[in-house]
Amino acid sequence: MNIPAQAFPAQNQWDLLVEHRVHYEFHGLWVECEDPEELRRLLRADAGSRLDCDLEGAVGTYPGPPEMVVWIGPHAPGWTHVLAFGMDPYRLGVINLGKRRVFEIHCDEELGRLDPLYLYYDGEQLGHVTPPYEEGGYMEFPDYRPYASGLALGEGAGLEHDIHLMLCMVGRITGRFLDREWFASTRTAYRIPEGTWDEPW
Repeated sequence: MNIPAQAFPAQNQWDLLVEHRVHYEFHGLWVECEDPEELRRLLRADAGSRLDCDLEGAVGTYPGPPEMVVWIGPHAPGWTHVLAFGMDPYRLGVINLGKRRVFEIHCDEELGRLDPLYLYYDGEQLGHVTPPYEEGGYMEFPDYRPYASGLALGEGAGLEHDIHLMLCMVGRITGRFLDREWFASTRTAYRIPEGTWDEPW
């Protein structure tokens, strides 16, 4: 599904995270790839742990640190989404996804932490495409400015406001916003065993 570069979602994106109880710590990766199995391999997830399930099932497979769980599935044409549990942002797993664009949003509500909307390519964090603080304001990558129309963050609006706008931004770029159908879909959960990313390949 394609959406216009200046569209807005039907539902507030933060409210959807709250509704589906992933707002406490949300870690999403939007990967320019249509092969979930390739992403599983690159993330070094255990193929034997495969479980086709909904979001509740994926959450139920997560035993807590130091293990990690990923819930992988289609997002929009050309894009796969990875919802990660227990994976630190900017882990080797995130930067090991090859010569393709990867967008990352990480939010920890308890700590009041919301990282920028990072862009990765071929093992490098290139910078971020977070919406500007004022309409038409500075962006590291001006090519992404058209997607930021109407999404100015403003000053001091709060985490819930900012993550909604950041999710709008990545939804415009990838062609799909988060919605209830997205959360209700069946995708594949895998465990990434303890110590998997302690050493690079």
